[in-house]
Amino acid sequence: MNNVKKKDWMRVFISTAPFLFFAGISIYFYFYSSPEQLVEWVGVENSYFLIFVLALLGGLTTFSGVPYHLVLITLAIGGLDPLPLGLSAAVGVILGDTTSYFVGYSGGEVMPSRVQRIVHRVYIYTDGYPKLLQVFFFSFAALTPISNDFIVISAGIAKYPFWKVMIPLAFGNLIFNITLAYFAIRAYGLLQGVLL
Repeated sequence: MNNVKKKDWMRVFISTAPFLFFAGISIYFYFYSSPEQLVEWVGVENSYFLIFVLALLGGLTTFSGVPYHLVLITLAIGGLDPLPLGLSAAVGVILGDTTSYFVGYSGGEVMPSRVQRIVHRVYIYTDGYPKLLQVFFFSFAALTPISNDFIVISAGIAKYPFWKVMIPLAFGNLIFNITLAYFAIRAYGLLQGVLL
């Protein structure tokens, strides 16, 4: 019985540790540092690589939601160019999502048959409206900060064509991340104008 409680505690710790780590870093930089100091500490070239790696981890880790968005906002406010910043993040997310797609594609057989049937029914129904599904993929990626894991894993399970999933998601992620970087700069400027 005691061993079971240890395993539960360890599972809770492992699942909350990344969130607590990023929350701690965010609080530290909010109170004791500035975005400009972060960019100076990491370096401009390293900052683009940092956001790429964090976004890649966000795409790789299923449903964990590695919060690369906070770092993207911080680096944009710190003075980095929003276009390559958003591009670096989008490429990282898409590479991570590609891995998730192939996990679903190759691992779909281990899913319960009921789940496989449901996923296949959804994608068979949408065969009559292929453009609508691609518009949904694009809109989801362009308008929400939510992980694409559900889409890419279920598309992999259903053996939905790779490019019909990834191209709309790629363009949606590109628009979302670049827009978020530009918006962060504008919002930060407006807040400074109001507060000062």
